[in-house]
Amino acid sequence: MALILNNLLGYNCTKNLGRIKIMVSSDYKDNEKEFLRAMAVKFCFSGNTELAFFERLYNTNVQTWEQLAEDLKPQLIENAKETKNVVQLLKDCWNNNIYSSLTKHGYQFNGKNKWQFVRKWLIEVKYPEWLKEKQKLEGLLQRLQLLTISGLWEELRFRAVSTNKMGPVIPKVSDMNMYTPDSNYRSTIPPGTEIKFEVQLERPGYLTLLEKGTTGEFFCLSPSSLFAPYPNFKEASKVLLPMEGASIEFFELSSEPGVEEIIVAIAPERPKLDWLPKPDQEPLQLQGKHLQEFLVYFECESDCTLWYMNYKVV
Repeated sequence: MALILNNLLGYNCTKNLGRIKIMVSSDYKDNEKEFLRAMAVKFCFSGNTELAFFERLYNTNVQTWEQLAEDLKPQLIENAKETKNVVQLLKDCWNNNIYSSLTKHGYQFNGKNKWQFVRKWLIEVKYPEWLKEKQKLEGLLQRLQLLTISGLWEELRFRAVSTNKMGPVIPKVSDMNMYTPDSNYRSTIPPGTEIKFEVQLERPGYLTLLEKGTTGEFFCLSPSSLFAPYPNFKEASKVLLPMEGASIEFFELSSEPGVEEIIVAIAPERPKLDWLPKPDQEPLQLQGKHLQEFLVYFECESDCTLWYMNYKVV
């Protein structure tokens, strides 16, 4: 959880007796290092560009590019594809990458490539936005830490949109002896039935599918080797799981009656959650910490879709 928050907002998180203790201050100097790290992530800076962005804005006592370049010389050379003048390398990161990227996020270029103007803009414009989101997440985390795994699922269900754009389909044999889906989503299905699960994607994206089974256990089915090794879809379309290339052809429903609940997340890219199964790994049985991280991640990601549906196994 701490890693996710550091990536998204730059929190300084420490674990305390299995819970996360978050120190929140509104003062910029108290948050400066975490804020600048978070902005580097937000602006997608990496390598020497990330180094140049952070070190130039954080080390305000270093007045000249020459002095800063000397201090960072070993790291700059290590990250560079070819050895060159480190002062020019540092300036190139700003002139060729950083300034142009910041203008896409609202920075008004004034004709003077001065990092001091960037720092002033970040403090006056971006820092209040970041701090507000940070304080919002603090309240969310305090609530999540008190919830059981069932409570976390209900919190996730509350945030998802109930939809009729996904559901179970029962394969049937066609005249050519090939399986085709009966595309009417069933509200009730007999135990032990072989099914596929269809999602009508309205846009391209990475599909994560979480399930609460009739036994009350929670699993991440997509991504996984059994159902969806590579669920990164390049266009809007109807998607059937298990997908082509998965280890199995159909879901076989549990013999235990009850309600199956499904939550699908559609994001522009694979979520930065370390526990998501890799293409060769089986579905992961979820614990409370996984749902906590899932909730926090998607709370911060505005360009994501969360859908919910259920059906009865009777």
